[in-house]
Amino acid sequence: MQTGQKIQALRIKADMTQEQLAERLFVSRELVSKWELGQRRPNVRLLKELAGIFGVEIDELIDAELFSSELASCIPSEMQIDPAQIIKILPSFLDTLSERDRIVFVRRYYFLEDIAEIGDAFDLKDNFIRAVLARTRKKLKRYIKEEVWK
Repeated sequence: MQTGQKIQALRIKADMTQEQLAERLFVSRELVSKWELGQRRPNVRLLKELAGIFGVEIDELIDAELFSSELASCIPSEMQIDPAQIIKILPSFLDTLSERDRIVFVRRYYFLEDIAEIGDAFDLKDNFIRAVLARTRKKLKRYIKEEVWK
């Protein structure tokens, strides 16, 4: 189930309207609707607030499959790698990126922002952001091979 579907199910279970949820979060009803339709994603701060409102853990709201499947392509198939190794090399990898690419990567994979939000922040088209992320994942895959196989 995607994040928006989870929010909608929890909102309905809590017997709340989109308007009521929006008021509690200090956002518009239209934004709540976009989350539920999968057109936008709440940022980490709002996910924390949603988790508190609904009495669930934040990871119950996140569509982890989306992010794990995107990042899974960064792990070379022939490698058995411990996630702790990736965590250790990630800061040095991020230092190799341009400022824009680094910010796009962090906003997507740390703050869990959707592509439309990132595009809006940079005044760039969604396809351009997708291309930046795809190139960055390829760079990360090469970087992992180089750093882990040293």
